[in-house]
Amino acid sequence: MKTAVEDLSAVKKKIRIDVPLEDLTKETNKALADIGKKAKIAGFRQGKAPRDLVERHYGEQVQGDVINKLITRSYFAAVRENNLDPVVVPEFTDIQFAKGQPLTFTATVEVRPTIELGTYDGIEVKEADVAATDPEVDQTIDRLREMYAQLEVVEGRAVDGSDTVVIDFEGFHDGKPIEGAKAADHMLPLGKGSLIPGFEEQIVGMNKGETKEIQVTFPGDYANKEIAGKDATFTVALKEIKKQVLPELNDEFAKDIGDHQTLEELRVRIKEDVEVRKGREQESAQREELLSKIVEAHSFEIPASMVEEELKAMIRQQAQRMARQGAPAESIDEAKFREEGHGLAEKRVKGMLILDEIAEKEKVTVSDQELAAGLAGIARNAGQPVEAIKKYYANVEGGMENLRASLLQEKTLNHLLSRAKKVYN
Repeated sequence: MKTAVEDLSAVKKKIRIDVPLEDLTKETNKALADIGKKAKIAGFRQGKAPRDLVERHYGEQVQGDVINKLITRSYFAAVRENNLDPVVVPEFTDIQFAKGQPLTFTATVEVRPTIELGTYDGIEVKEADVAATDPEVDQTIDRLREMYAQLEVVEGRAVDGSDTVVIDFEGFHDGKPIEGAKAADHMLPLGKGSLIPGFEEQIVGMNKGETKEIQVTFPGDYANKEIAGKDATFTVALKEIKKQVLPELNDEFAKDIGDHQTLEELRVRIKEDVEVRKGREQESAQREELLSKIVEAHSFEIPASMVEEELKAMIRQQAQRMARQGAPAESIDEAKFREEGHGLAEKRVKGMLILDEIAEKEKVTVSDQELAAGLAGIARNAGQPVEAIKKYYANVEGGMENLRASLLQEKTLNHLLSRAKKVYN
């Protein structure tokens, strides 16, 4: 077999491959012999028909199968011979074959870039004190009090901005009902901004039993594109007014929400939790800062196919987020998303490629035990049995390999962070 590689770019190669006639003949003879053993041709017992008759009946089928087999086998042999690392399925073109002639074809494929690693040890990242302050502890306690607050019905006054109201509502545009803009006995805490801008403010001042028309404008980026940016009228009937009553801040409150005997014990526990959270957030920010600096320090061409795959993954993730919020996946402006997300996709791909290169140089690996721990962590976060998560990754093409690669990149980044220079602001 002969091969010739043409560099279309640093990451795109055109491989010209010539398969000798002997190989083509050998594979064809073998295929005809195999099919001849099973062939059922009129006038002959199974497997006893002459070779030339088998060829007349099955020659075209055999030729196609042999060509496909040799193209695939020869391509992978050429990749190994030329030390290429493809990142995408190749495009086969210029396929030429004729009786008595060798097989020739061209494979065009994107490959991993050659990366000359620069400095990645001792990079400076910002460090800050993660000790919890009294105001941070107080804020957490205030949130806990709100979580355990009771709602009491209010009589004899109008709605104020801190109330929770029970309402029926229906929205209209140009006099026609808006799909999905109708609800009964909807409980709405005011001041949270959970509905369309301007909606809640117009409920303030209403009285129980009152019905009112509210004028609003849907945001331009509203998920339902049919009404985004358009004016609407909502008919709102106020059925009940409730106010929030917070629990008293004392030892009894501390006992009610956990294994604490006193309010002081609760404050100590909250302080510890806040510091753990701030530490994790800082570590995440440091990893992001570190990877950004490493990416900026390296310049190389990125395979377009890898960027495209990353963009597709980002779009899938966005669709899943919108689905959780009740918005249809079709509401994504994919062209706009691609344009705005292209730079981030490039950065992510570049970061993955650099981390893979560093992992190889530093001999960082992911053991089977670490892979199992990764699967257990995913299962825990998803609230699913570990076996279900294993089955999912096993059934997805390249699932386990991709998970191991992701864990390797994470481990490598943590390894680099442990050697980074922490600088206090």
